[in-house]
Parts: sequence; C-alpha cells; structure tokens
Amino acid sequence: MLALVAAVVLYGVLSWPAPPEVRVVEVAIAALLVAAAGIARPWAVVSGHALHRPGAPPWEATAVMAFAALLWPPLARGLALGAGMADVLRDVVPLIYLFLPVLLVPVLRRAGPRAATALAMALAAAGVLFALRWWRQADWGFGAVGARAMSDGARYYLNAPSVLFAGIALPLASLGLAARGGLWRWGMALLLLVPAALCLGALAGAVHRMALGMAVLAFAAAGAWWLRRRPWLVLGWAAAALAATLLSDGLLTGAVQQVAEKSRLTGANTRFEEAAAVVELVGGSPWSLLIGEGWGALIANPAVGGWRVSYTHTLLSYVLLKAGLLGLAALLAYLLSLVPAALILLRGSPPMAWAVLPPLAMSLGLHTSFKYLDCGLLLTLLVLAGEDASRKSADMG
Repeated sequence: MLALVAAVVLYGVLSWPAPPEVRVVEVAIAALLVAAAGIARPWAVVSGHALHRPGAPPWEATAVMAFAALLWPPLARGLALGAGMADVLRDVVPLIYLFLPVLLVPVLRRAGPRAATALAMALAAAGVLFALRWWRQADWGFGAVGARAMSDGARYYLNAPSVLFAGIALPLASLGLAARGGLWRWGMALLLLVPAALCLGALAGAVHRMALGMAVLAFAAAGAWWLRRRPWLVLGWAAAALAATLLSDGLLTGAVQQVAEKSRLTGANTRFEEAAAVVELVGGSPWSLLIGEGWGALIANPAVGGWRVSYTHTLLSYVLLKAGLLGLAALLAYLLSLVPAALILLRGSPPMAWAVLPPLAMSLGLHTSFKYLDCGLLLTLLVLAGEDASRKSADMG
C-alpha cells in the first residue's frame, strides 16, 4: 500500500499527466506500481491464469478476458503494419493503466477499508499538487479567474482527473468532518476548503467546461443526500458559499460567462469530425474494422489540424481506431462489469461515489485523460470502495 501511495504522490509532485518521454521519475513511478502489484498478479492476468482463481468476483474474469482481447490482437496488428515501437508503447502503457483494477484490487483488498481511504487521500493530494503546479506557471494569477480564459500551459496539469476528484472530494470530506462535530474537526473541515478552492479555481480559470459541469452536478447530488441528514449544516455551508461568491467581485458570473463564450467559440471541439475520420479509416478493410489499425497506429486527426497523431480525444473512437469492433466490445464488457461496484457505492457511500464518478465520466467520455495514470487509479478506487460498501451493507444486514 505504501508503494502505491508513494507512486501517486510522486506522480503529482514531479511527473505530468501525459509525459512526452520516459524520464527517471516515470521509471520510479513504474517501479513503485510494480512493487504495489507484485509480480505474481500481473503475470496471472497476462497469462490468463487469473481466470482460475476460485472465489473471484465476476468483474475480475471479465477484466482478464477483456485485457487479453485488447492487448494481443491490436499489438500483433500494429507490429505487422510497421508501427513504431515508441508509438506502440504510448498506447500499451495507457491500456495497462485502464486495467489497473484487475492488477491492484486483489492485492489491495487484503489491507481492508484503509486501502480505499489511503488511495483516495493520495489521489486528492496528487490533484492538489497538479493544481498548485498550474498556478505556479500561471504566476499565481488568482484575479484572472472569471476575467479571461487562462492558458492550460505546456504540461496540461489540469487535464488530470485527479484535479477534479480533489476539487469535489475535499469539500465533501469537509462537510463530513463538520457533520461529526467538534472543534478540531471543524478546523480541519475549513482547512480542506483551501486546496479544494485551488483546484476548482484552476479549472474555472482555464475554463474546463466539462469538469466544472461535473463538479456542479456532484455537489448538487451530494448536497441533496446530506440535506436529508444534516439540513442546517448544508444550508449553512450553502449560505457561506453564496456569501463568498457575492464578495468575490463577480468571479462566479465571470466564470459562467467564460464557459458560455468558450462553448460558443469551440462547440464540441471537432469531436464529431474526429469520430468520422476514425470510422472512415477503419471502414477501409474488414481487418481494420474487426481488430483496428493496431497499437501504435497514427491518424490524420481533424481535431489537431490534420496532423498524424497516435490519439483521439474520446475513448470509444480511440479503441475503435486501434482495436476495432472486437476491442470495442471487450472495452464495453469491461466497463459494464464495473457498473455494479458504482451502484453499490452510490447506495452505500454517496459522497465517495459522487467524488469518484464525475472525473471517471469525464475521462471515459469526452476527454483524453482516459490514457492517464489517475484514470486507472480512480477505477481502482471505485472497485475498492464499492467492495467496502458491500461488506458494510452485508454486516449491517
């Protein structure tokens, strides 16, 4: 567990959401992830031996088979078509990230509920660290939020889903601490709002429309849940937030106007044109349609001015391009196998669910962050926390 926490924190301190090359810090993070997962579990997954593990939950078997379907046929296809090894690795490593739950959960569940708590804290810390690094490159220009659209910067720190996770999870944790009462807890609750504000303020400053919309949805849903349990506390929190907004010299209205203006100018960011280009390319031959162009394949992407790149901006179009209809079916089977964990978490621990699900919806829906380490770690947290909620429900029953 300590190795995993160290990997996540190191990711937030020194790495980038999408590093263009492998440096010493990325090697160190990889080594820590291997230390966390061990050797036996990854080998069992890659070889298929994990399918024979007695008592494994259904999602594990689905994940093992989906991983094999997404790894081997597109890998063979890509190498056969002459894909560059660097491009192949840029695709295969994110695939491993996407399947981190099947590599890490069986190992981490031995630690019990503290594993989910520790992973959640580490992911929130990574998100805050990314936000701080963005603020530093923005010269700490807090006054620009709502006044003008700020640059994402060269490293795209705010694309990391852990930033949105921290922006949602920390206020909800703050509310949970305040609900338990006590001077010390109230003090900690107020302190947690500071890093949360840094994350949400950064997303507003760079006008990340989907992230901000997801945050509003999460706060509304979690707030409604808390309202039934601690109505005066929620109303007091809402009144304090409203007062802070009114005293912020038009920050909220400015941020909303920036979101509206960006939507007017950019629309869907050529996602539909990008998807059409993928369909046209894979539709050129039966093999491409069935198993894709393979890992490492490039596409003249209209979303980036027609440059030949190895990525698309949505997970579905990306997998269709690289792994075809078979890969797309495997991906959907894998993601659907995780739905029960999400439903259990929504019933058993709604604040955690509303912190985890929005950044995952963003990453797996209309964002490139499906290729990032923290997307796979959020999926891992979803399963771990869902299993904890299921055990608590069974104990209470």
